[in-house]
Amino acid sequence: MNALQRSDTPRIDVREVHSPEELEIIFQIRDEVFVREQALTPNARNDPDDKRSIHYLADFDGEPAGTGRVTMLGNEAQIAWVAVRKSRRGEGIGWRIMEVMIERSEEEGGEYIILNAQTHALRFYERLGFYSVGSVFTMANIPHQVMIHQLTPGGGETIRRYLESFGGR
Repeated sequence: MNALQRSDTPRIDVREVHSPEELEIIFQIRDEVFVREQALTPNARNDPDDKRSIHYLADFDGEPAGTGRVTMLGNEAQIAWVAVRKSRRGEGIGWRIMEVMIERSEEEGGEYIILNAQTHALRFYERLGFYSVGSVFTMANIPHQVMIHQLTPGGGETIRRYLESFGGR
């Protein structure tokens, strides 16, 4: 291989998946991160929203490395199950997954995105344009924070009404 053919820069490819085989890879990553590593849940495979969601799988140099899911509920996009294998964290995979899901949320007509972030990842989501809403809550002994990202000017009014339903920001 000559210098023109060689690339020392790892490639991150994020793709939407549909096949049972690809979904199984996603579930394996979820199991690895949320069941075994974090003990967040005993089962990361039976989320009822999975059937109506858009699933993404990220490959790092051709190997499955991360995943995420977006669920459209009218003008609201919900992002969940964002996970990167421990051995691949810090390499931009989570960032690329989020970029793809934010873009898709816009394409689907979302006015805003909502997610439950683990508090250790708040800065990561803030850099992507999310801001915290309400108080920190605990899920399976892991502190979480609801975060929102406005996608459209109309999304601001929707978010304002949403926040008012919870007593403000």
